[in-house]
Amino acid sequence: MDALPPHGLVGDGPGSGSPDLDGWRRARTLARFYDLDVLDVSYDAELYLELAHQAGGSVLELAVGSGRLAIPLALAGHRVVGVDHDPAMLERAHAAWRRARGAIEPDRLGLIEADFVSFSSEERFSLSFIAVNTFMLMPNDRDRLCLLATMREHLLPGGTAAVEVSTPSEEELAGYDGQLRPEWQRSDPETGDLVRKSISARHDPQRDTVSLIQVFEWAPRHGGQSSRVVKRDMLHLVSARRLASLARRAGFGSVSVWGDHLSTPHGPGSQRAILVARLV
Repeated sequence: MDALPPHGLVGDGPGSGSPDLDGWRRARTLARFYDLDVLDVSYDAELYLELAHQAGGSVLELAVGSGRLAIPLALAGHRVVGVDHDPAMLERAHAAWRRARGAIEPDRLGLIEADFVSFSSEERFSLSFIAVNTFMLMPNDRDRLCLLATMREHLLPGGTAAVEVSTPSEEELAGYDGQLRPEWQRSDPETGDLVRKSISARHDPQRDTVSLIQVFEWAPRHGGQSSRVVKRDMLHLVSARRLASLARRAGFGSVSVWGDHLSTPHGPGSQRAILVARLV
C-alpha cells in the first residue's frame, strides 16, 4: 500500500464545532493514532523546508493535522499558519508546539480551526502547500479548483503553491482488491497500549477512486479488553497532467510537476506527483 500512504488524510473525522462526547473520544483516538502512524515519517519534510527557504517568507499549510510539517518549519525560522477542520488534530498540534518551541516565540506558529477549502484570511504568504494525499479527497474539478484558488488567493506576488498526490501504476491499482491486510504493530509511547493497524484499499476503475479503510485495534499494556476504531476515506485519483492543467486554470503561470521529493520530473514509474506552481 506504499503508493497510497494514509497519513495526511482527513476523511470522516469531526468537523468544526463541538462534537458529542463519543465523537470527541473517537476523534482524539484517531488523532493519537495518526501521530503513531507517522512516527517515523520524514521523507517529505526536507522538500517543504527547501520550498519555504526558496520562497523566503511566511508559510500557509492547509490540512495541517497535528503539525508534523508545520512545527519543523516554524522551528527553522518561518512564520507558519496551519489550518485544519479537525479540532482533535489541532489540539495535538498545540501540545506538540508547546513542547517543541523552547525559547522560540509562541506566535511563530498560528493554528486555525476552519474548513481549509473555504479558508479566508487577510494575511498573505510566500508559500502555501497541502501535503501527502489530502488533495485527493476533493471529489471533482470544481472542488479542486476551489482549493487551488484558496491557495493562490493567499499568496504574495511571486509566491509558490505545492500540492502532493499519489499516482499509483495500473499494476499497483490492480492490487487494491479490498482485502484487509496488517500494516504495523507498535507500542503507543503515550499510553503503553499495543496498537495494530490494518488497511484495505479497493480501486474502482469506473469512478477512478480508491476506497481506503484503516482499522486500528489496541489493548491495554497489562491486558484487558481490546478496542477498535475504523477510519474510511474515498480518494479520487488525479493524474500529473490533470494536476498541472488545474493549476493553470486556477491562475498559476509557472507550473512544474515532480515525481518525488528530490525534484525529479514526473514520468513513467513515478509513484507520486508533486505540483509546484508559482504566481508570475
